[in-house]
Amino acid sequence: MKLFYKVYLFLILVLGLILAGAGWISYNREVSLFNYDMEKDAILVGKAMSGLIEHALRESGRDTALKLIRDANSREHDIHIRWVDLNPSATAPYAPTVPLRKIEGVLQGKAASVTMNKNGDGVFRFTYVPIMMDTSSRSAIELSESLSVLKKYIHNSALHLIAMTVLLLLASGVLLWFQFQRWIHQPLIQFIDKSHRIGQGDLTPDLVVKSRDEFAELGNTLNSMCRELHESWEAFRVENERRIEAIEQLRHTERLATLGRLSAGMAHEFGTPLNVISGRSKLIRSGELEPVEVIESARIIEEQTGKITAIMQSLLDFARRRKPNRSSQDMEAAVQRVIEMLAPMASKAKVVFQVIKHENVPLISVDPLQMQQVLTNLVINGIQAMVGGGRLEVELELLSKRHPEKKDWTGDYLAISIRDGGRGIPPEHLEHIFEPFFSTKDVGKGTGLGLSIVYGIVQEHGGWIEVESTQGKGTCFRVYLPVEESR
Repeated sequence: MKLFYKVYLFLILVLGLILAGAGWISYNREVSLFNYDMEKDAILVGKAMSGLIEHALRESGRDTALKLIRDANSREHDIHIRWVDLNPSATAPYAPTVPLRKIEGVLQGKAASVTMNKNGDGVFRFTYVPIMMDTSSRSAIELSESLSVLKKYIHNSALHLIAMTVLLLLASGVLLWFQFQRWIHQPLIQFIDKSHRIGQGDLTPDLVVKSRDEFAELGNTLNSMCRELHESWEAFRVENERRIEAIEQLRHTERLATLGRLSAGMAHEFGTPLNVISGRSKLIRSGELEPVEVIESARIIEEQTGKITAIMQSLLDFARRRKPNRSSQDMEAAVQRVIEMLAPMASKAKVVFQVIKHENVPLISVDPLQMQQVLTNLVINGIQAMVGGGRLEVELELLSKRHPEKKDWTGDYLAISIRDGGRGIPPEHLEHIFEPFFSTKDVGKGTGLGLSIVYGIVQEHGGWIEVESTQGKGTCFRVYLPVEESR
């Protein structure tokens, strides 16, 4: 009900301003009328007393007139009447309370009324009515009346205004509460509930608002939105199912293509050894060979069988790759071991090794046997790529990189770069080099599984491989292995 309190506070503010303005106007009007009535009544009483006093002066003299004033004061307690002399030299008890300069109109035969503070007793209204005995008369009747009645009237008016304001605000608050519940709160609860259900996937256009105002229009709009969203969702679902079906068909086609390449590779790799084995077997069975030739044919059959076994073992290693058995390793030492192991092969191919190590190359957690397999495969590929010999570089450096498959993940990686100066890889072959049985080597010089196995091992370690190759200038394989992953 936070909205109700906001509306109610705004209503209080508006009503308060309106009632304050109306009260101020009413107050000024009432005070003016009250003052006007008091002044008018005082002047009427003064004129009546002035007439009586003038008559008493003509008939009985001044003493009778003063007695008449005393009698009037004894009967009237709200208004005090005095005889005053308007001569500047007049002294108490006949001097006027108000200075003569403020009641000059009385000297000209006109009544005058003035409000003034009387010796700390409060504010009084002093009314002066001249006594017209002759043209030289400078006497008047002074009527003094306390304005405490006015003060009390103002106090009562303020209390009445405050009480009316409080009652009006309470009544309007109660009325607003019930009407707010009916007109605003209940429809809002419906809209909030419907919004939650839409967020949970319920797109049924079942919102009913029993009114004819903007809430009803909003409810109709929300129902229309639900219908449109439902239709769009159905269309998206159908389209998504079609896309999934198309993707499945594409994957099936890719699996068939992969199976075809795998079969072709196996047939290619197994074909030559099997043909040799078949031919030697036929020669042995013919019985035309000399004993020495039979032994040689048996040796060749054994050699070709070993090749087939090696191919099958590579295929099994590729298909049933085990999880890495990690431990902290110094990859520079691992590179040196591989280079020492392949030194005879490199020397025969006239290839020279160069290891480039940067500072702060850390230890990393890897499977040492699998990493040796990765380095061995890549170094052998580099040696075999340089037919006329050359220099093969192995570089180790620490880099901060973003993983290509985890765009929001940045970490430190040990980059191992293996560069050769061979003939390079054609651009059309680069995207296939990690596929099983794909090889750019001559027949009999490779199974086409080495790079596939390397790729899988590096992925198992949370890294990846990048390849850069220029025909006629050489190829660089760069292996990235995670050091410490962080977001």
